[in-house]
Amino acid sequence: MQPFEILLTLTTTVLLVTVFFFWYARRLLIINFLIAGLFLVLHENFEVIRWQLIFVYLAFIVSGMLILKKSVAGFGLRCFGFAMLLLLMGSSVLYAIGMPILNWPLPGGPYPVGTTSFSFVDPNRPEVHTTAPYDKREIFVEVWYPGNAIGKANSGSLWSELYKGPMDRVSFFLKYLSQVKVHSFPELIPVGGGKQFPLLLFNHGLQMFPAQNTHLMEHLASNGYVIVSIAHPYECLRVNLPEQGTVIPEFITSLEKLREAMVWIEKASAPIEEVKANLASIGDKEKRSALVLEAIRDASTNHIVAEWTADNLSVLDHLFSSAIPDFPFLSLVDSTKIGIMGMSIGGATAGQLCKTDPRIKAGLSIDGIQYGTMLQDSMPVPFLVISSDDGFGFSDFVELRSKDDFFEYHIVGTRHSDFTDLALVWPILKMYGQSGEIPPEHLLPMIDRAVLNFWDHYLKQKPFEEFEANAYPEL
Repeated sequence: MQPFEILLTLTTTVLLVTVFFFWYARRLLIINFLIAGLFLVLHENFEVIRWQLIFVYLAFIVSGMLILKKSVAGFGLRCFGFAMLLLLMGSSVLYAIGMPILNWPLPGGPYPVGTTSFSFVDPNRPEVHTTAPYDKREIFVEVWYPGNAIGKANSGSLWSELYKGPMDRVSFFLKYLSQVKVHSFPELIPVGGGKQFPLLLFNHGLQMFPAQNTHLMEHLASNGYVIVSIAHPYECLRVNLPEQGTVIPEFITSLEKLREAMVWIEKASAPIEEVKANLASIGDKEKRSALVLEAIRDASTNHIVAEWTADNLSVLDHLFSSAIPDFPFLSLVDSTKIGIMGMSIGGATAGQLCKTDPRIKAGLSIDGIQYGTMLQDSMPVPFLVISSDDGFGFSDFVELRSKDDFFEYHIVGTRHSDFTDLALVWPILKMYGQSGEIPPEHLLPMIDRAVLNFWDHYLKQKPFEEFEANAYPEL
């Protein structure tokens, strides 16, 4: 918790005790109220007001109202009111600690990290998610790249696109992250000297967002990569588009759409859950592969992968088109060294683009089942899968059809969300069973190293680095 948050919570607790049990000591009441009020003002002016502390704010307001009240309730009613407010304040403290204003970990490479973003419209693709007949597909991307000396540049804020622009449900809940300062600098001058670096495309998970793996993006950029992370509108948590405006999924704004989404998720995941229950008991990869292929052959997510693959092709064509403005970071890009990676459905998209576009030299899937419309096609380039306990064993059919090097790293004791920034940003996920046993401070460097090792070998021709014995027993 932030310093003034802690002081506000403590002084409000003292104020509650005074109001409910020492109500006759008027001078003490006023002093306690003024002290708590002072910390509230300091908190409001020097820290971020955040929804996690709503019950602390409420307790302060209720205490102020009770000070003005002439009559006094009975002892039993006062005990009940005090207990309820204390319980609510406790829940606020739990969420404030479980969703902290944290210090963002430093990337591990030698380069300062610059970041920028841009949007464009693909005139050749209609937008299938809107009803307007003339809408064209509009795409937003975030970019991380090696930069020049930082100087006096101001670093950016974590996941800033999720609370930029008009207030809505998403921005309301995530605005507090504006206080989390990352180690990438908006519009930083790209590194000079004519240096060029490999280009990596990144695809987020379904209903996630381009900056969901900011820690990994900064790590790769600081080690000499340009990363272009693609937002897939209408299947992205929130994205700001010049033409379409701020786009958030309908299930966030409509209870009926939320019910429909839950039904869709249950139906889509049922075959996978059934297969998952049987995979551990089958030792033969061919049999496992047959089970997985049968489960995903007609999956409703296959068309999503096809659409997202088209988004990647649009981005590549747009980046290297002579008809567009010259993005400063493009001077850094070695167009002969392009890789693609993604997380979850984004990882499946990475796999499909490897089979589609000869510009892609290698691919990487972070805990993604390899859905798509090209399931039977061979993997023509080097490919790495990093899987959690939730996703292990679902990529065997890719390995068996691979024409090049194939790797799978299974990290034991992990859940799906551990492979994003989420477990680091929201430790409270562990309480809900949505993150695994490995602390993110240990897990993220492990993923950083595995991913960087893969790209360094296949896009920079560096020797493949073996992990030291017992360095990561979970791997």
